[in-house]
Parts: sequence; structure tokens; C-alpha cells
Amino acid sequence: MSLGSSSMMKVGTSSYSGLEEAVFKNIEACMQLVRITRTSMGPNGLSKMILNHLEKLVITKNASAIATEIEVNHPAAKMLVMAAQNQALEYGDGTNLVVTLAGELLDRAKDLLEQGLVVADIIAGYERALRHILNELDSSSTSTLIHRPFGDLHDKKQLALAIKPALASKQSGYEDFLSELVAEACVQVIPEDPRSFNPESIRIAKVPGKSITDSFVVRGFVIPTLPRGAVQRMQSCRIAVYGCAIELDRTETKGTVLLQSAEELLDLSASEEKAMDARIKEFADNGINVIVSQMSFHDLALHFCDKYNILAVKIGSKFEVRRFAKSVGAALNMTFRIPEKEKLGACSEMAIEEIGDKQVIVARDNGAADTANVPGDSEVSCRDITTIVLRAATQSVLNDVSIAIGNAVNVVKAACSDDRFLPGAGAAEMAMATQLHALASKEPGLQQYSMHAYAEALEIVPRLLAETAGLPADEVMTEMQSKHVQGVDYTGVNVDGADESGAWTLNTSAAQIYDNLAIKAWAIRMATDTACNVLRVDVIVMRKQAGGPKPQTPGQAEWN
Repeated sequence: MSLGSSSMMKVGTSSYSGLEEAVFKNIEACMQLVRITRTSMGPNGLSKMILNHLEKLVITKNASAIATEIEVNHPAAKMLVMAAQNQALEYGDGTNLVVTLAGELLDRAKDLLEQGLVVADIIAGYERALRHILNELDSSSTSTLIHRPFGDLHDKKQLALAIKPALASKQSGYEDFLSELVAEACVQVIPEDPRSFNPESIRIAKVPGKSITDSFVVRGFVIPTLPRGAVQRMQSCRIAVYGCAIELDRTETKGTVLLQSAEELLDLSASEEKAMDARIKEFADNGINVIVSQMSFHDLALHFCDKYNILAVKIGSKFEVRRFAKSVGAALNMTFRIPEKEKLGACSEMAIEEIGDKQVIVARDNGAADTANVPGDSEVSCRDITTIVLRAATQSVLNDVSIAIGNAVNVVKAACSDDRFLPGAGAAEMAMATQLHALASKEPGLQQYSMHAYAEALEIVPRLLAETAGLPADEVMTEMQSKHVQGVDYTGVNVDGADESGAWTLNTSAAQIYDNLAIKAWAIRMATDTACNVLRVDVIVMRKQAGGPKPQTPGQAEWN
């Protein structure tokens, strides 16, 4: 009689334990994901083409998007996916570093386990190395890695330089144009105290056609629709936003009306007209001159909106109507009533403009007036809104560029919160690795082996930058290691190839290539924590899948 773990579980439950069955298989599953994403790192990284279960084509270099779209099923690999998604949610950039570094740490840990080290010593060494790195990055006064090269984030040129590396890794070849585009959009809405900058103030409108270099910035919110009524333009807008239909309330029970004559029929419709007239007039009397709704407008409502010169706009997407409400500072009302004063939004102007062959409504804040004067009320402040109108030939390119711009805006947010930067082009990782090698050499215990492994894992970043650029990686790494040992911490990979002197490296300070410290530190922390969590698992228990029909594949006949 078997007394193993399977004897106490339901039939169909499988379990795996030990190094060979659990730990090594978890590491191998994570490495399969890393092998897919690692070649996307750097300005010369390769994109991945994914056709998901909805037959939607996705072409991207973003590790978080790649891991999400390929629908990873292995529980250990899912931990890497969640770490990348956490990084994207927290900072928007650095997702590929999280996945690649975590995978490299696991791969090095596998070698150490095969050599006889135990998991506890490996994890202790990794955590010791992480603490040293974070302490080094926190010591702004003594660390030679930390720079503050961008003193004025209200300056368009400095801001463009700060976000250029993030865009170069996603849209190589367009980084100069896109960095200036994002900088122009952000400079217009960054407040006097940059720490209060809100990325939601930057919107992205995707209009197919032309090329990426035809994209431009609009000071306002772009709505891809036309007004429902005859009113086409409104200035000093006071806006009410609704998530319900613009019509009068009706009883849920059915009623029967007996009409004796034609006059009674006219009176019946006249009462509805009077009620709608009174409701729309009440909006006008309260100074509301724009009504935005997610649902439809009743014909009578449109008629009286035109009569009282009220702009009527329908935004079909519930997500877009919420973004619009947040952008203009309005609350989303779910019943057709006059909203309270604090639930109203405001902007300088709403008018129709033509972008390419498409007409859109632009809710603009032109900066000429910061307030919208409302009869019988105090001034309602407008909110700064900037929209980047993206142009590209295909929808997949638009989506990919949109993700890259979103990452760049998050870099701006990180820079506004923490203006400390590290040398880019792999220089920071190589400097950290050099310090860790020196620290591990002084460590007497078994942790020194895992600390050396951690340092070697960090070196994967400059190596991948060299490999994706088509450079001789071994020569580049040897040259970088030599200079970093000499204390030249700002030496990075020259992805454009050897210079006139034959050097494969460059001075990142002179080239103004920097990575935000907060993003880099968080990515390293996430990668280390994820790798340690995977290593801590020594038993996997998988329950039998639930019954019922499986999801149908496209073209499959109905099962019932």
C-alpha cells in the first residue's frame, strides 16, 4: 500500500517534488519564457509577432505585453509574467530587465544547485547582493553611479534627453522624433512642482494613415466622434458627463392611455415636450453648455439642446467616457439629473477639427484662460490636457508606438518624483557587477558563490545589448570589464559599433545616455524577489482540471 502524497489526494491530482522534478522544471519553464523575450532588449532588439486566441495580431518588443499575449500556463513562469506586469503597472518601463534578470538568476542558481549548494545559501547570497545594490543606490553622496543631469524638467530639450533611452529601446530609429513629441506634450502640463505631475494628463489618439513622423501634439482631449446635434463649437465649456441615456425617466410598468380625440393625442406628446424642454432649460440656466453621454440622446433632447445652444456629444466607449470625465475634472453621473457644481468639468473650448480624413472633437485648454466663468457661480478651474495624435500605416504599429509613448510618459513621472539617474547602455549593471565581484571575494561563507553568480547575471544586460547590435559580445565585455575595474563607471556599450579608435564602448555621460534610478532599482528588486520565490518552491501539486467543455477554437462547430 502506497503511503505517498498521492494516496491522500483525489484521483487525478499530480504532485512533483525535489530538485529534479520541481525546482529544475520550474527553472526550465522560466527560461523558456526568457529565451523569447531576451532578444527584445535594447535599441536593436527584435520584435515578436503574436497571434492571440482572438486572432488579434500583436507586434511588440515589450516583455510584459509579450508574456501576457502568449498566455503562459506554467505556474512558475506565471510568476515572471506577474513580476513584469507589476513593473509595468508601477513604472511602465523596465519590464524586459525584470524578466531577463530573473531568468538569468535562476539559470545561475541551477548551476550552483548542480554543484551541491543548497537553496538557502543561494537565496541568502542573492538577498545580500540585492541589499548591497540598493544601499549603493541610496547613498547619493558617495556613489559615483548617481547623476542628476536634468535640473529643469520644464525644459523641453532636457526632458527629451531623459526619455530618449526608453524610447530607443522600443522604437529604434524614431527615438529622436518621439522623444521631442512626448517632451512637448509633457512640458505643457507639468506643474510648477513636478512631483505632482499626473500621467493621465497625457492622452493618446491613434489615427491610421501617413507615418509616425506625421504625429503631433494637441493641447486638449481628442474625441473620435462628431456632435449629435446642430451645435458644432462651444467656448468656456461647463461640462456634465453621463453614463446613461439622455431621456426622461419612464415607469417600469406598462400603462394604457385611452385617447378620445386628436387634441388629446397632441396634448400627450406636448406634455413630454414640455417636460424635456424644462429639463434642458434647467441645464442652460445652470450654465451647463456641454452634455457628454455614453448612451444615446433622445430626439427631443437633441432638439432642445440645439434650442438652448448646448453641445451634445456621445462617447460610445465606457472606458473613454471615464477618461474624458477624469481629464476635464468631471464626475460620471448615472442618472439624467442636474449634477452638483463639484461634479461638473470644464475646458476652454470644444470644437470639430479634421485630422487626416477623419473629423474629431477636440476639448482644448489653450492656456489663454484658466477658468470658465459660469453665470451665478464662482469660477470653475480648467484642467490641463494634452493629446498626442499618433499616425502610422497600420493598427499594429499604432498600438506598439502607443505602448512606447506610455512607457516614456511613465519615465517622465518617475523623473519628476526622483531626479536621480544612472549611466545607461549597460554601464550601471556592469559597475554593480564589478562591485559585487569585489564584495564576494571578501565573503568567507558559501554565499560568495551565489554573490558571484548574481554579478554574472547582471552582466547579461551589456552582453545582450552587444549581441542584438551584432557586435562581438566577448570583445565588448572584455573591454567594458577592463575599464570598470579601473573605476571608469560610465563606460557603456556603443551599439553603433566601434568608433575611429576601434573601441566598442562609449562614455555614457558624454553621449547623455541615462536610465532612471527608481525604475532600475525597482526592476532589480522585482527580478531578485521573483527568482528567490521560484527557488523556494520544492513541491508542485496540480489538481485535476474542472469538467465541462473546453473553450472552442475559431471555426470549430458548436458542441451542443
